[in-house]
Amino acid sequence: MAEKAKKLKLNGKEKESKLHCEEHQEELKLFCETDKKLICVSCVDSQEHREHRFIPIKEAVEIYKDEVKSSLDSLTEKKSMVLEMEQQQKQKVSKIKVNVLIFDILLCYYVLQVEIKS
Repeated sequence: MAEKAKKLKLNGKEKESKLHCEEHQEELKLFCETDKKLICVSCVDSQEHREHRFIPIKEAVEIYKDEVKSSLDSLTEKKSMVLEMEQQQKQKVSKIKVNVLIFDILLCYYVLQVEIKS
C-alpha cells in the first residue's frame, strides 16, 4: 500500500495539496475496498473496478486509522515484551560467564594444588 501511495501525484498549486488520479487527473475521492486503493469518480465506472465496493476516503481513513492504531498498540506491547526478554537473557548470559570464570579459577587452583603435592 505504501508503494501505491508513493505513485500518487500531488498537485501543489492548490492551497491544500490533493491527491490526483494518474489516469484521469481527477481528485481521488473514493477508496476501493476490494483493491485497497484510492480512486477517482471516473475509475468507479472502469472495467478494473467493476463490481467493487467503494467508500469515501474520510470514512476509509477512520476505519484504517483505528486498525493501524490497534496494530501499533499490539506491536508496541510485543516490542516491550521482547526487550524485557532480551534483558533477562543478557542477565542469564552474564551469570553463566561469571560461573565459567569461577570454574576456571577453581580448576586452576586444583591444578596448582595437584602440582604442589607432586
